[in-house]
Parts: sequence; structure tokens; C-alpha cells
Amino acid sequence: MHYLISRKNIPSQYIDLELTFECTKNEVIVLQLPSWRPGRYELANYAQRIRHLKFLVDGKEFPLSKITKDQWQFASPHTGSVLLQYQYHAAQMDAGGSWSDDEQLYINFINLAFQVKGREQESIRVQLDVPQDYRLATALPLSGPSLLEAEGFYHLVDSPLIASPSLTHEQYQIQEHAFHLWFRGEIHFDREELKKHFYNFSQQQIAAFGSFPAKDYHFLFQLLPYEHYHGVEHQFSTVITLGPATDFAHKAFMNKLMGVSSHELYHFWNVCRIRPEELLPYNFSKEAYFDTGLVAEGVTTYMGDRFLWKSGYYSTQDYLGVLEKLINREFEQFGWINQSIVASSFDLWLDGYKAGVPNRKVSIYNRGALISLCLDLMLLDRGSSLSQVMQMMWVNFGQQEIGYSLTDFQNLVGQQLQDGDGAGRFFEQYVYGTEDLLPVIQSQLQTVGISMAENSRGNLENDHGLLLDEGSTIKSIHPNSPAYTQLMVGDVVQSSEFKDSSAGAVLRLTVLRSGRTLVIELPSSGEIYFKHYRLTLGPSSEKLEHWKQQ
Repeated sequence: MHYLISRKNIPSQYIDLELTFECTKNEVIVLQLPSWRPGRYELANYAQRIRHLKFLVDGKEFPLSKITKDQWQFASPHTGSVLLQYQYHAAQMDAGGSWSDDEQLYINFINLAFQVKGREQESIRVQLDVPQDYRLATALPLSGPSLLEAEGFYHLVDSPLIASPSLTHEQYQIQEHAFHLWFRGEIHFDREELKKHFYNFSQQQIAAFGSFPAKDYHFLFQLLPYEHYHGVEHQFSTVITLGPATDFAHKAFMNKLMGVSSHELYHFWNVCRIRPEELLPYNFSKEAYFDTGLVAEGVTTYMGDRFLWKSGYYSTQDYLGVLEKLINREFEQFGWINQSIVASSFDLWLDGYKAGVPNRKVSIYNRGALISLCLDLMLLDRGSSLSQVMQMMWVNFGQQEIGYSLTDFQNLVGQQLQDGDGAGRFFEQYVYGTEDLLPVIQSQLQTVGISMAENSRGNLENDHGLLLDEGSTIKSIHPNSPAYTQLMVGDVVQSSEFKDSSAGAVLRLTVLRSGRTLVIELPSSGEIYFKHYRLTLGPSSEKLEHWKQQ
């Protein structure tokens, strides 16, 4: 098969594609455009971005039947080459989209490449019609000027590329493995310092799993002039889109780049190869429900940060700050009361990547990371670690190309805890169930000398159960507070004052709701609602250092 990709009108952002392949006479060909992509478990319906799809033989157009929203079919009228022509609108700049403008051509092939049913293993050549001064950043092998080679459909759609005259390339080597850093956009950081930190966390991750089955690995960075944060994992590469680029001169923003990069490299093993059984193989034509978001994203979120601490990028105090954010983010909302992480994983296809209705679900990333923290410290008490469990997942499932279930993961945890029943109770309560994880976090952190204390956050939050955004709009209301029955998410607080009443002091709020001004009086209940937690480190201990090195 052969793709020719060109751009006849660059400002339109339409990419012109021609797919040529061989058919026998009367052969029925089924074409499936992916409905979703790996790493984002929701329907994207890429077919909505294509137009002018034509099936031609010797320049003559033949009928092409549409079977579903993103599947087509035709019968070849002869033996020989057939041609598909179509256009794709490349106007989505994030780590999973495609973008075309006068400075670059950026393609995620999962957006626009057809799966020819039954012929997924056929090799595919991709010829890019781009100016001679364009450089190519991709994990796909090059066999000629702007000519790429893919082993088949799945290899192609798992190999994004950036073609641009303004790509910056850096490289570091770990044993026989070459790691490539490609940057598109302004660079406002020390590249040598960055390579040092990348080398350190990459080396630590490889050592933790024991092998790295890739000669080359590519980090593809889009450094954008506006605020943005996104990363997507692939078999031999990752795309990371971040901004604003100028802010990466500051450590706080550099932490974002380091955090997402370590996270995405960990996905090289966990998800790209250690894969839930429901995703092996991928079926891009429909939803693929799975309940193992805890492992796929929770463990990855936790371990990505842990390796930045272990490799020396984060100080211990830095790492406590990371854990604080996870803890406070989790307990500023109450989805964990209403839905387990297993159910929220299954519901990724429903509303997993947007805020959704208040307090309905949990984040598989955030709650998954906190569950992983608890499991890691429980395993540490038994002389093991979550990293050792994941190394076993790699050997038992990833290297064997066997899909795993949540039960498989639980069994390995129980084996390393030397307490299968104890692991079962933990999973039943906090993974399949909705019990409060906070006491476990607090107890387990104390085992390594870390204390967790409550901090006051102000009257509206602590005393009245209201969280406001920077514009004084109510973004969350504690379900146990009196405010829950009088105020609405979206109300704008215009003023607040304390007044005495026969029942005691009340808080009088003037709020704007859908164009109406309301006055609401809230009694002081004496309860503390939204709490903010701070982590403090006791005297340095051998166990803390041992945990860091696991």
C-alpha cells in the first residue's frame, strides 16, 4: 500500500491524501476509519473531518458505499491498482490530533489512515510532498527523501510525525538505546540540563523493568505560545504539547514538562505493551470498555512522579508537594463517595475526559495515583514495592503479549504482600468500592515519617463549604453543608458579610444567579468542610530513603 500526502491549499488546513493498493477483480474491500485512538478512551469520530472521498480506477470514479458513520465498502472492477482520494481537515493542535499550517505538517495517522479490513499486516509506504528544507521527526523508518515505511496499519497509526523546517533535535544514549528529543517551537530552557534529567529518569525506568525493547525512542514536543498541556503515548514515541513556551524558563513550568515526559515514557511499558485484555488487539471501530484504569493511568501517574524523585529531579520536599496536590485535588470533590474507580474506568467512554455533573465520578489518574501510593507503601512494609509488581506485570503479560485483567494485577499485589486476603479486602473497599481513602493515606505515610495535617483555608471554604474560582463563581459546594440546599454551582458571589441574628451569627451572601440578584443567609454550623492538607517530613529516616530508591 502507498500513501501520497500533499497540501494543495495550506491555509485551508486540508491535507490531500491518495491511497493506492492492489486488488483482484470483484474483491470486496472494507475501509474502516478509526473512531478513537489509543490513550484516549472516548469516541472521536475522525470521519467528521474528511471530505471528497473517491474511489478511482484508471482515472474513472466507481461507486463507494457507506456502511456506518466511518466505514465504507467497494468491489474492485478489475485486477490491479485502485486509488482512494480524500481530504482531511488538520486543525486540532494537541498531542492526539493533526495540524497543518505554513510552518509545519503534524500528523497522527490514527486520525486519517484507513484500516483495510483483513489486510492490516501489509506494509505501507508514505510519501510526503513537503519542501526540501523540512526535517522529519518520527519513529517511522525513512527509506528515501520524505519517504516513510510502516510494517502495517497498526505500526503506521502508532507513529506520529512532525515535518517542519524549524525542528530542533537533541539526543542521549543509554546503552544501545538512542533517545531523540524533537522540539517544534521556541526553546526557553537549558537543553543540556534537560537532557541530563531525561537521561536520569529514563535510566531509572529501564532498570526498574529490566529491559527496553527499542533501539530508538522519540519525544516529539510541540512548544506552543499559549497555555496548553497534553501528552499521548506510542509504541516507540510520544507527542507532548505544552505552552506557553516562554514560561518554561521557570522551574514551576519545567516541572510540567518533566512530569508529562516521565509519565509518557512509563507508558512505553504500561499500556503500550502491558495492556488490558480488552485492548489486545485494538478495535478502533467501537468502544473498548475496560475496568483497569487504576493500572493503566493511576499507576502510571504515580510512578511517573516517583521516578522524577528517585532520579534526583525532585527533591524530597518537591515530591511532598506533588503528593499534596494529589491529595487535595481528590478531597475537594466527592465523586469517590458515589462511584468507584472501576466504574469510572468503564465510564471513560461516557464522560471520562470532561468535568461532568458534580460529584458523580472519580479521576482514574488522580485517585488511581493515590491508591497506587497506598499499595506501594503497604508493599514496602513487606519488603516489596509497586515497581516490583509492575516488573512482574511486564514479564508475565507485556513481554508475552498477553492481555491482563484487574484480577491478575490484584493477585500479583497479594502475592507480594504475602496476604491475598488482605489485598482482596483493600481492593473490595477502595478499588471496587467507594470507601474513604484518606485514613489509609494518612496511616501509610506515617510509616515513612511523613505527617499529614489540616490547614485552614478561609471562612467560605472551611466554615460554609463553598469553593470559588478566581472570578468568585461557585465551583463546588460541600454536600454536608447548609449551603448545599441554598446555593448553586455557577452562582457568582458579589458580596459577603457577617450579621448577628437571634440564632447567632450568619453569613449573608449577595449572589448573581442567571441574571437575578439573591440574598442568601448561611448559619455557622461549627463544622469544618473543605479541608486543605499539608505534608511535613519528620527526621530523615532510613525507611524514607529506602522507599525513594524502590
